[in-house]
Amino acid sequence: MNTFKLHLICIVVLFLFGCVMMSSTPVTVNSLTNIEKGKKEVTFLNQTLYIADLSIALAENGFVVKPMPTQMQITEIQSSTRTANYKEASTRWGISLQTQDSGMKCAFTDFDIHHFTLMLTDIATNQVVLVLKQQGSDGPCTTVEPVFGTLAKALADNW
Repeated sequence: MNTFKLHLICIVVLFLFGCVMMSSTPVTVNSLTNIEKGKKEVTFLNQTLYIADLSIALAENGFVVKPMPTQMQITEIQSSTRTANYKEASTRWGISLQTQDSGMKCAFTDFDIHHFTLMLTDIATNQVVLVLKQQGSDGPCTTVEPVFGTLAKALADNW
């Protein structure tokens, strides 16, 4: 067997072995404060390519997803000479999803491996209450599961 074929076989074997060994990492959960249990209704606080995928996973885990934070204008009479105007959010909880590309590609697909961070924010207090992190794929991959289902389940489990 010539050297070129041997090198090619070694590269293919190493590539396939790397694909088999790679998998999603477990979700790490950091609770910064207690969540007031109640209605699992969330809105997205940032734009991301993954809103649709995460919305589906959240709905499958019992969440009501509102794609945009809407606000109502409230006028409150504080005294005979003073009124206050403020905006009230329609949902109590907001989520943001950030990604960082790991530089790894899924074998035989167009998807990538990313470091995902999902943050749950209490809109009423403007406080981050939960941070979830996981490394995994952004779509169907040979051995790496997409992270959206596991992140949504972890969020539901820690609600």
